[in-house]
Amino acid sequence: MKKEHKIILDLLEMYLEKNPSQRFGQALFNLNINEFKEITDPRNPNYDLRDIYGDADLDIAERIKNRLSLMESQKNK
Repeated sequence: MKKEHKIILDLLEMYLEKNPSQRFGQALFNLNINEFKEITDPRNPNYDLRDIYGDADLDIAERIKNRLSLMESQKNK
């Protein structure tokens, strides 16, 4: 296992420990691991999944960290 894989798994584990009622798929979306394609035409929204195949592991870890920070800041409001 690469170091980046361990980082992602540790972040996911931490999140699921705090949110045990969430399903695994929900956690993937909530942490921005899987994402929807960007909507280019608001009159015709497309809710297809974005292909994350080419995303670097460190980019995914950074998305997770940013999402966790956002969730934490919203809790404190």
